[in-house]
Amino acid sequence: MFNNSLKKEALIIHERTLTRYNKSYEQMGKACEQLYAIRENSVDLIKLVQRVINSIANTPKEFDTEMGKIEEELTKFKETEEYAREAYEASVKAGVNIAGGAAAGLGVASMAPTVLMSIATTFGTASTGTAISALSGAAAQKAAVAWIGRTFAGFAVKGGAGMAAGEAFLALAGPIGWGITAASTGISLIALSNKNKKLADDAVKAAKKIAEIREVLDETTEKVKALRVKTETIYNDMNQQRDKIIAYMNMDYLSLEDEEKYFLGSLVNNTLSLSALLNETIG
Repeated sequence: MFNNSLKKEALIIHERTLTRYNKSYEQMGKACEQLYAIRENSVDLIKLVQRVINSIANTPKEFDTEMGKIEEELTKFKETEEYAREAYEASVKAGVNIAGGAAAGLGVASMAPTVLMSIATTFGTASTGTAISALSGAAAQKAAVAWIGRTFAGFAVKGGAGMAAGEAFLALAGPIGWGITAASTGISLIALSNKNKKLADDAVKAAKKIAEIREVLDETTEKVKALRVKTETIYNDMNQQRDKIIAYMNMDYLSLEDEEKYFLGSLVNNTLSLSALLNETIG
């Protein structure tokens, strides 16, 4: 009666869709953090290889070229982390809040800085080149929110970027909620019927939008996992040889056997591949 059953059914659909979305959001976040963790471990291993190779006398010129490329990748990764850290600090200072239902009142400060760094290194900063630390006040806040928007524009909104996308993401920075208040007991029966139908329509419309975003989240999660596995494969192979790598510290390349030279050549190539994966992002 008065479209009450229609409203109730629509709300059930919405609630189930929202629950699935929040689960997908959590899984994507966890995948990003796991990728970031293996990348941090990779940075430590890459730096170890750098120290060893640089300590070896009379290495080929090709080593110098490759080591230069490796250093460039490390620098780029560090800059991405720093940009995310600055965005986090600017957002906290500006009191940027996460909007939306159950998350209302929560600020970016409720996130760990490493969460934003895992996001930045997974999706890229799309930085315009201006460091957030060089800005202040509202300008810093806008830059931080715009960065979040550019980062998440691919799945938080369909197209668009900048501030609008940033605000859209903040509204979806899970878990999210969508409250529907009960109709007033003083309302007319006709108005009550119309209101229930509108609530039902709004609930279904919102559920469809959330379901669309959830599909993109799930696709993104799979891409992140695949990148993590690719990174782990190279990292694990190299890390198992850590003791062997350290044993070459301060050696003279000219005194090495061909097999040992081949090992070092492969080590440099693998290190370059691993360093490149530090900056591979999910589009």
